[in-house]
Amino acid sequence: MILVHTSKTSSIKEDLIQKGYSHLKYSDSNNLEQIISDLGNTIFKTEIRENSSSTRLLASNKPMNFHTDHHNAKYIVWFCNSQSASGGESLLIDGCQLINSISENSKRLLTEVTVKSHHAFYGDKLSYPLLSLIEGEFESVYYASWMVNTPGCIKHKKALEQFESIVKSADPIKILLSEGDLLIIDNHRMLHGREGFPSSSNRWLTRYWLSDNTNLKPNK
Repeated sequence: MILVHTSKTSSIKEDLIQKGYSHLKYSDSNNLEQIISDLGNTIFKTEIRENSSSTRLLASNKPMNFHTDHHNAKYIVWFCNSQSASGGESLLIDGCQLINSISENSKRLLTEVTVKSHHAFYGDKLSYPLLSLIEGEFESVYYASWMVNTPGCIKHKKALEQFESIVKSADPIKILLSEGDLLIIDNHRMLHGREGFPSSSNRWLTRYWLSDNTNLKPNK
């Protein structure tokens, strides 16, 4: 059993390195807690289902634009409890590929464009850079169009417009999760969104944010 599980975890990590995501069908996701434990520490857990009394987009049946989640969530795991009869596809774009398609000058400018924090934990900064580089190479992307701080410089504004234009024109990976499926992404690399689905559907996902930081405390 241990050897089989170790092989599965290695396969997931290889997917995350090579593709930025891993999709496990029901037959491969039957040890959810152990898979999550092997990937990192759960810092936040959310039940994602339609709630007409909530104003949060997460709780609606509307499409969701491409974004990343909290800066401290290295991985996001979604477990599909049930799926809508139509719509509800998960959408993914490889942020690393997006960044590699723009000029070096635009990359540098995007490291100076900031995005508001989700403010989910004590100690969260007010904002984080849209793009982080190490020696000029891609490290991570942090983005949500509705949380970007308006650039005060025309050069930064043009770099942001270029990035957002590429996001809009990208051909996303579409994954329709079935009951019992797992979808795992590298949140520092992949932008994610979703298709809309009919109202009052039974679409229900459980989302886990995973991090290596065991000292994070929820901001409640």
